Amino acid sequence: MKIAILHDYFDKKGGGERLILNLARALKADVYTGFVDYKKTFSTGGLKIKSLGVKKWLPVILRNYTIAKKFERYKFPKYDVFIISGFWSVSASGNHPSILYCHTPPRFMYDLRKYFLKNANPILRPILKMFIKYWKPKDQLYMKQFNKICPNSENVRKRVLKYYGKELYEKCEVVYTGIETKKFYYKQSEGFYMSTARLDPLKRIDIIINAFRQMPSRKLFITGAGPEKTRLQKIAKGYENISFLGDVSEQRLIDLYARCNAVIVVAKDEDLGLSAIEAQAAGKPVVAVKEGGFMETVNTKTGIFFKANANSLIKAIEKTEKTKWNRKELQKNAGRFDINIFIKKIRKIINDVIYE
Repeated sequence: MKIAILHDYFDKKGGGERLILNLARALKADVYTGFVDYKKTFSTGGLKIKSLGVKKWLPVILRNYTIAKKFERYKFPKYDVFIISGFWSVSASGNHPSILYCHTPPRFMYDLRKYFLKNANPILRPILKMFIKYWKPKDQLYMKQFNKICPNSENVRKRVLKYYGKELYEKCEVVYTGIETKKFYYKQSEGFYMSTARLDPLKRIDIIINAFRQMPSRKLFITGAGPEKTRLQKIAKGYENISFLGDVSEQRLIDLYARCNAVIVVAKDEDLGLSAIEAQAAGKPVVAVKEGGFMETVNTKTGIFFKANANSLIKAIEKTEKTKWNRKELQKNAGRFDINIFIKKIRKIINDVIYE
């Protein structure tokens, strides 16, 4: 079977990038993408990757538009099925049969449109507004051409219904993102809490910092990078219990998961939330905001929920410390999101689409 996987671009070591590369290896698929920044993403060794040659340094809106147009116009060889992942590669949905692995409808156009416009550079805001008005009808058209849509969570499936309608909703079959659960392991807790989210406003890490400013006896380690780094460091300045570790290697991140007390996640209406799954794979509980995908990945046996404010988080941490956690129960729940289960489900959907 000849399979093509289309992904917007590879410019970081994110969950989406890892997922697509793992899937391509499992399916022995050819990969097409706008561009690859080999210094910033995972190893692509052993894979056949075709870059469409988009310049990564272009202004973001122009870069993404260029990726979409290249995917729309590209003359692909004959494949048995096309699997598409990303906001911009959806423009290739006219190649059939086609499956969309949907991480979410583009949030800057739909559920978080007002947020993105409000926080955009005032000079660029009118351009973004015009682009959304121009691109939204195209996005709606591209989405209608898919044979099958696989949202990564029930939360995202509900967004499909809300923003694309019942016809597309009925094409959906949820396939949870898969991680390599066997890479994670458990060690005795060493008295610190973790945030592993990107330093981005939507991840609301300032809530975590404000909570730990009120708990100087508890340690917080923050990994990752992002546009919020400087602001967050200013908020945490003078609090020795809060440490920014920056981008860490995969090996070190897994070791931190193994040794922490718990992982804290506060992202706004998260699509699914890999940090919560990874924590459980390491046998560690999750302190999760009661929103979005965390409602699907965390339960009362694997974590504590809280409202999106510092006081509620403090109470949740205190409750976490009073709870006796069963690491086997935690790892069992994480097993629902293993990469092998993900690949098995995708294989079945491929067969369904080809032979329907």
